[in-house]
Amino acid sequence: MLLCSKIIEIRGIKKMNQSPAFQLFIQQADCRYKERLATLNLFDKTLTSNWDQSQKKYFAAIFYHLRGHFINFMWYIANFSDNQEIKKIIIQNIKEELGIEGRFSHEKLYALFAKEFNVDIHDEVVNQTHYLPFAKQFNQEHLLWLSQHDIDSQLAAFAAYERLDNIDYPHLTQLAESIGASDKTLAFFKVHIHVEHFESTWDVLIKIWLKSPVKVINAFDFIYSHQYHMWKKLSDAILAQR
Repeated sequence: MLLCSKIIEIRGIKKMNQSPAFQLFIQQADCRYKERLATLNLFDKTLTSNWDQSQKKYFAAIFYHLRGHFINFMWYIANFSDNQEIKKIIIQNIKEELGIEGRFSHEKLYALFAKEFNVDIHDEVVNQTHYLPFAKQFNQEHLLWLSQHDIDSQLAAFAAYERLDNIDYPHLTQLAESIGASDKTLAFFKVHIHVEHFESTWDVLIKIWLKSPVKVINAFDFIYSHQYHMWKKLSDAILAQR
């Protein structure tokens, strides 16, 4: 088990010395979140390696909707914010998602993974066949939270969401490997391990922290807790599929 009192390395942050208090907050938030993930069957490869074909397909289909609607989260913030810096960060994020400069878009990379487990992403986009109620609620509650908080809180939530890529995707990559994804289709997961989207939010985030730490704390608490409960519901749904 991780010890949350222990100082741990934080990936993707080069300017933490500007605020030791924020460094400690992130370390503790990350550590608590990782401890919670470690309790889930979803991230236990000894269990996921025994999934049957229907469970593998179910995961590939549902997970599309748990990450494929993030564009709505970004779109909401970018459209209602007057902060040009955050608009540029979101535009850069979208460029990476689209695979500018000769790279596959993340959507295409995921489609390759899903196809390996007999999931047609085009069907999911159009018909939302596996957009289960809990997945829809997860995405809607993100937008609801944004609508109820000011722009500083929204930007902090965006940073927290980006932060979780660095934590979640090593687990998701291990999961994908355990269910037999090929090296080619693992590309979607591996590319997200190395993203530095959280680092790109640092200058904006530290300004918010220095003005109002509570806004950052509340935003991270919501995003981290909301994400954990989503993984728990996904884990339970796949177990019930057997």
